[in-house]
Amino acid sequence: MRVAVLCASRTGNTERLAGRAREVLAGGLVDDVASADVVLVGSWCDKGGLAEELAPRLPELAGRRVFLFGTCGFGGSPDYYDRVLDRYEAALPAGTEVVGRFMCQGQMPPAVRERYVQMAERDPARFQPMIENFDRAVGHPDTADLDAFEAALRAAGVMA
Repeated sequence: MRVAVLCASRTGNTERLAGRAREVLAGGLVDDVASADVVLVGSWCDKGGLAEELAPRLPELAGRRVFLFGTCGFGGSPDYYDRVLDRYEAALPAGTEVVGRFMCQGQMPPAVRERYVQMAERDPARFQPMIENFDRAVGHPDTADLDAFEAALRAAGVMA
C-alpha cells in the first residue's frame, strides 16, 4: 500500500506520531498525495479543530482515502477526542473517505502551566484541574500512545 503523510505539528507531539507512521510504513511511503492509496493527515488541536496550515492541502484529499490523527493538550476523555476528530473530519472536502482515526494527549509548553498557575490564584476551582491535566500530559505522546497509534493504523488496514 502506498501511503502519504501530511502533518502539522506545533510542538512536535503530532510529528512524533507521524514519525512512528513513517517508521512502520517505510516501504510504502510516497511523497505526493496523488499517488497514495491512503493519506495520513495529522494535526495538532488548533482551537478544537484541524490546524489552519493544513487548509491549502485539503482540496487534494477529495475522493481520497484518509486516516486522521492528532494530539491535543487535554486528555483522558475519548469523548473529547471524538469531538475533535469529528471537527477534523468536517473540514475535509466532499468525497473524502475516512478509513481510521486516532487522537492522544500531547504535552504542552511550560508557559501554559505558568499561565494556569497565575489564573488559579484568582479562580482555583476552575484552573487547578487544568494544572493537573497539564502535569498528566508531560511526556505524551509516550510509548503506549505510539503503540496504540500503530495498532489503529493496523486496524484500519493501513499496514499489515
